[in-house]
Parts: sequence; structure tokens; C-alpha cells
Amino acid sequence: MSSTDTTMKGLEVRPKYYEMDGARLANANRAWVLAFVMAILAVIAIGFAIMVRLKPPTVIRIGANGEASVLGQSSPALSSSAGDPYLSEVFVKRFLGEYLNYSPSNVDDHWATALNKMTRNLRALTIRAMSDGNIRGKIDDDQIQSVFHLREIESVTGEPMTYLIYGVKDVHHVTNGSEITDHFVNEYRVRLIADKRSEANPDGLWIAEYSERPIDGERRNAILSASDQNSNE
Repeated sequence: MSSTDTTMKGLEVRPKYYEMDGARLANANRAWVLAFVMAILAVIAIGFAIMVRLKPPTVIRIGANGEASVLGQSSPALSSSAGDPYLSEVFVKRFLGEYLNYSPSNVDDHWATALNKMTRNLRALTIRAMSDGNIRGKIDDDQIQSVFHLREIESVTGEPMTYLIYGVKDVHHVTNGSEITDHFVNEYRVRLIADKRSEANPDGLWIAEYSERPIDGERRNAILSASDQNSNE
């Protein structure tokens, strides 16, 4: 028998432990690779969590024109109660509902609420005008009741936080024992100014300007025939 035949027979009878060891080593290698990948993912997740915790809070500044801006960023205004057009419009409607709806029994409360929405200088001018015209005394003397019907409200282009409101004010009063109702169709101009929110002023808004003027002609008839909007939202 040749040496070659002897070697081949020895290989045939040798146990094939190397196949079992190879499978075990391959599984172990896969487990280590998976462990390293999971460890890297855990480190990345912890890093993101730390970054979120260390990120400074967002600070929003409200400008004089009611626009909001984020400090440290050049991006435009973010939504806020002081800069939100819808909330500003609701604030105007509430002011008009309080200021223009009254009777002798509730005028003091309504006007106090409305005047407290004004800036100090506008409030002082309004109170002076009321005193000079004896408006409060006339309400009691003639038993005046005012009911305001808001017809239209629109923002003024190019003038931030400024609104034109069109409405009808029905004024009921007693003259010589007879009740008379006057219909005043007016254009109301209201400009808001933004301020910091506070407990006394949670909206962060003030009435900075207020004026009214009568409307005549076809425009008056159109406003009279228009449907109401809710002025007490």
C-alpha cells in the first residue's frame, strides 16, 4: 500500500470537528458584530437626548407692530396671540361689543371693561370727552340703550393691526314720553398695539386708536341690509 493511500484513509476516518467549530465561530462573530452595532446606536441615541436637553429654550419677541420674531434667528414671525390676525380680530370685536352695547343698568360695567382695553393716553382722552359731553348723564336722563350690529370687518393694507369695521348702532331713547330709535351707520377705525402678556392683560393687546364716522349714500344702504356678524366672540 502506497503512502498516498494511507494518508487518504487517515483523512476519511478523522472526525470532522472543524465543521462544528466553524459554525460556532461564525455565530459568535455575528453576535459580536450585532452587539457592536447596537452599542453604537445606543451611543447615538444618548447623544441626541443630551442635545435636546441642552438646547436653549425658544424666546419669542413681540414687536410694536404685533409681529413675533424668534431671538437669534432671522426667520419671520411665528404664530402667537399678539400676532395672530384671527385673535386680533376677535379682540377688536369684543371691544366693540363692550363699548357700543349698553343700557343705563350696565353701562358702567361695559365701559369699564372697554376702557381697560385702551392704552392709558387713549383712555384719558376718551374719559375727558365723555365728561365734557356729559355722555353718562344723558344715558340716565333719556334712558338710552345702544345695540351694536357688526356688519363687516377688514384689515387695513399697509397698516399693521389696524381694522376698519362697518356696523349699525341702534340707539333707543325716550323723548317726551315716546320711545325713539335712531339707526347710526358708521365706519369704525381701530388700531391695536402689542404688549407683553400679563395677568391683567392676557391677550397682550391694547386699543391704541379708535374713531368713528357716519356713512351715507349707497354704502349706508348696503351696510343696513347686510347680515350681522357676531361681535361678542
